[in-house]
Amino acid sequence: MNVRGALFGGIMACVVACGQRGGGGLPFAAAPPTDGAGYADAQQKIAVRGIGRDPRIDQLVAAFMEQNAVPNAELAVSKGGTVIFSHAYTYRGLAKSTTTRATIIRLASLTKAWTSAALYDLLTAKKIRPNEKVFTYLGITKPLPRGARVDPRVYDITIEDMIQHKSGWDDAISHYDPTFSMRKTAKALGLTRPITQVEYVRYQLHQPLQQKPGTTYAYCNFCYTVLGMVVAKASGMSYQEYVTNVLDKELGTDNVQISPTVGARLPDEVAHYYNPYFGGSAVYITSRKLWGWPYSGDGLINEVAEGAGGLATSADSMLALMNRYIIWGVGTPPPRGQSWAREGEMPGANTFAEQLSNGVNFSFLVNTNAYAYGGYRYAFVELTNAIANLLSES
Repeated sequence: MNVRGALFGGIMACVVACGQRGGGGLPFAAAPPTDGAGYADAQQKIAVRGIGRDPRIDQLVAAFMEQNAVPNAELAVSKGGTVIFSHAYTYRGLAKSTTTRATIIRLASLTKAWTSAALYDLLTAKKIRPNEKVFTYLGITKPLPRGARVDPRVYDITIEDMIQHKSGWDDAISHYDPTFSMRKTAKALGLTRPITQVEYVRYQLHQPLQQKPGTTYAYCNFCYTVLGMVVAKASGMSYQEYVTNVLDKELGTDNVQISPTVGARLPDEVAHYYNPYFGGSAVYITSRKLWGWPYSGDGLINEVAEGAGGLATSADSMLALMNRYIIWGVGTPPPRGQSWAREGEMPGANTFAEQLSNGVNFSFLVNTNAYAYGGYRYAFVELTNAIANLLSES
């Protein structure tokens, strides 16, 4: 398959997350140059600060935050490459930090869009080939534990297969996502320390395939961790260095970073991630303490998963990415008349970005997903649909 085919093949795999909406203009005027402050609700629970004005959007966001106990949120909108609306929301008395336009929040699977952007650049520069056998390319061919039997088809998986979520591993069938099993994997290997990225990949090699590689779409977090490693090898930098030294400079952003799993938050990072569950730590393997899911209790280490879900940034920076790259798949923005979207969710974060058919882009980030376990399971989806409908109005 040629490079152009690889760039757009991943887009066509998107069925559920992508769709089309009607065209039209924005329901508000261009943003003023000042940074206004006020409240998004009559009760003055939700403080809002930013540029641009649309009370309908603010009211939607405020209602969502109040009904679902959402502490911090960001919503940004662009048209023709210009940010025309960017609001930071803080639930007063609930949030542990004040949200500003500079606040960064974990992206969850929106990270994959940054990995895809890097892959686009590397593919077009011919630094990698889509048909490259990915594990051979990375030099990772010996499984863990040593001597484990590996289905030989695993070594046929290509970079293109992973871009298109066609690795052959299907979590929906196996009910096993290695991304959230890093503590279990470390313990299975007899480790008393966190698993490394290479060990994590080597352990996956012997996991049974559910389909022949390259044939069946099955959403794959693991694939994008591996693709992050491809970015690092092809560029000669670490994944974070590539994002900082190449993508950040290319896009004019300066705040796209891997969110530390545990310990102090990054400068400008939201102070806390909210999720009701606890578990054994993927970082502190020998600890008997239960850790919050956003802080390794879910079995995830952001620094290991990096290319799949490790990044944090602002809603404004997501718009900068969407001005140059498609949000789903590997390629440039979609032509006018098409709409492409991606949602991310991990313990303590829920994120969304969409490139609408009328040329408007928007991104919405929050630092909780607690509502996903209760009576408002679809609250986030309903909100982002409502915002998209407003932005699609003529």
